[in-house]
Amino acid sequence: MADATLPVLGAKSPRPDAGSLWDTIVNGPVRSRRLGVSLGLNLIPARSKLCTFDCPYCECGFNTPKAPEARWPSPDEVAHSLRRALTRLGTPPDCITFAGNGEPTMHPRFPVVVDRVLVVRDELAPRCTLGILTNGLAAGKPAIRDALLRLDARMVKLDPGPPELVNGVRYDQARLVADARGLAPVIVQAMVTKGSDWDGSSEASLAAWLPLVAAVEPTVVHLYSLDRAPADPTLQNVPRERLEAMAVAVRVMLPGSDVKVF
Repeated sequence: MADATLPVLGAKSPRPDAGSLWDTIVNGPVRSRRLGVSLGLNLIPARSKLCTFDCPYCECGFNTPKAPEARWPSPDEVAHSLRRALTRLGTPPDCITFAGNGEPTMHPRFPVVVDRVLVVRDELAPRCTLGILTNGLAAGKPAIRDALLRLDARMVKLDPGPPELVNGVRYDQARLVADARGLAPVIVQAMVTKGSDWDGSSEASLAAWLPLVAAVEPTVVHLYSLDRAPADPTLQNVPRERLEAMAVAVRVMLPGSDVKVF
């Protein structure tokens, strides 16, 4: 949630259907439940929501086609926008995060973007963590994997519940888990929600999800539920008490991991 005490370097525009989209490459900073003061980098073409998932819980809304005449920002544009933002902020944020209006690794020149951003980070905010929120579907591509491994924090989505419902697409879970494990050290982020005919917090969902998380061998696991309006307004929040109970099960399965509930 945006904090009135923080300068705002980007703005969101509401969509007519559901959700809202960042208007600029750099957005925030926001005071994140998981990341502290985080400055976001949005690599998606303007007025577009592009992702290889299509999660009903996404605050950006469901996927759209690429907007007419919109284009992917160049690596130099991303680096220049970050340089200008860090200069304006003065005090560096805790984290710079590739996030925004969709899946960052979809950018056709993602590895080059990472290179350019690292140069700016190292020069202007060397103590700032550079991370990414990703669904991990592209992590098996060598160039994408190598770029991800150059970052400080890799936060990969792995949500409990039927993938085609909680993430909006079918995908090879075993492959995603193997690719995520190849990004070690890695953070697993799990959004826990309920739909009209499915429940990501049920005992059955938990039992199916735990072995997947264990196979990734994450150093950290984040469990959380809805904090902002989702793309699907019928989606239901999961009480913190249930998240805490799920966290206990994760700690038993992965005693060496830091499991946090938000």
